[in-house]
Amino acid sequence: MKYFVKWACSGAKVEGKSAHIEDEMSRQFEHIEKSGKMKEGGAILGKGGGGYFIFEIDKPSDLLSLLGRVFWENFEIEIHPVVSYREMGEYMKTEYRKAA
Repeated sequence: MKYFVKWACSGAKVEGKSAHIEDEMSRQFEHIEKSGKMKEGGAILGKGGGGYFIFEIDKPSDLLSLLGRVFWENFEIEIHPVVSYREMGEYMKTEYRKAA
């Protein structure tokens, strides 16, 4: 299943630890890229900073190791399961056939 993960900087959490967090994030980004589970990712432009990932994973608990402590402890995280328009369309066609 695909998950959209948004992470945003929380000033209070990262204040005074930026150099340490940058090193940890660098290692975590490397881990994410090597996993092969990130389908897309990048920066979210605008106020506050942060970014997003789209992961394709087998189970939600995979997100724990993908993001690691650096994300869970230092950033605000939003996670949403997602499906493509094509997948939603196929589902709706099936449901309409059942209802007919």
